[in-house]
Parts: sequence; C-alpha cells; structure tokens
Amino acid sequence: MSALVFLSLGFALVLSGGCSESSDQWATATNPPMLIEPNLSVGAIHAGMNVQQVVKQLGEPPRRTANALEYTRLGFAVMPGPEGVVRVVMCGDVTGINGPLVKAFTGRTKEGIGMNSTREQVLKAYGEPTESKKMLGGLESLKYQPLGITFTLEGGRVHHMIVRLDAPQQPDQTVTIDLGSPPPAN
Repeated sequence: MSALVFLSLGFALVLSGGCSESSDQWATATNPPMLIEPNLSVGAIHAGMNVQQVVKQLGEPPRRTANALEYTRLGFAVMPGPEGVVRVVMCGDVTGINGPLVKAFTGRTKEGIGMNSTREQVLKAYGEPTESKKMLGGLESLKYQPLGITFTLEGGRVHHMIVRLDAPQQPDQTVTIDLGSPPPAN
C-alpha cells in the first residue's frame, strides 16, 4: 500500500473518534465554495505553502497530528512533506459517502467535480484514469497521475479526493558546452 493510502486510513481513524465537534456541526456547515486545481491549489491552500503559511491563512487547525493539519469544519486535511511544505490535501471523508466531511467539503474542480459527483461525471470530465482499483464494500479508486488527483467512490459517487500539490518547478537553467570537437575550417 502506498503512503497516501496509509495516511488516508489514519485520517479516517482520527476522524471516527476523538474529535470534539459533533457530526451534526459538520453536516450543517455552510462553507463557501472553493476551487480545486490539482497540482496547484485547493481553495486558499497553494503549492509551495509551508505549514506556517497555511495556519496564517486558515487559522490554527482544530487538530494536528504528526502527518496532518485537520480542518474538519472545512472537510479536509493538509499534509506537508518532511520539509514542511504542503504536498497533499485530503478532501472529503474516507469513511464513506455518508461521512460528515463529505457534506462539509465544498470544493469542486473547474470541471465541476466534487463530493457526490458520479463515476460517469468523473469519466466525462477526465477520461479514463491512469489507474483504477475496485475495493471491498463497493469502493473504487480512480487515479489521474498526471493531473494530480485521485477520486474514491462508494456506490459510484465521489466521497474522497486526494489532491497532490507540486511546488512550481524552476526551469532547468543548466548550460552545456561541448568542447569535444573543433568547428569545421572554412
């Protein structure tokens, strides 16, 4: 299993118990809509942000773990890499389609894909996934590696998204000089 799957499962276990907010509070959340741009941003969270910048933007999260800043009221968790830069945003609820974070998360891609979108809508928006896995309990994972997003569906509906954020790459400015052969003589 990949590290992201383990992190997702850990996020689910944390959310299934021990939180001080009730499920009713999450279900009635009226969060503003946010745009998901895979590899770039989820709402105010942008590629290249560090933990301190996230906290400055969103405030202190209700819960911090060794691997995540959990913004349960917003329905997502921000996961930095070892260097403290945000690499992944876990959106929605890994516990299933009826999980409270599905209702709390209001993000949608520019194609309109978000919580409760159907499998057909995802395929129409993005085509065939890079990788698809069917799992127990009617769950399915649709991974779009180049796009930077993975959708998890239950009963054919999106309930969880893993959005990868890659910091903008600096162009390679390496100069190569070939000193191997002299120019031809005129």
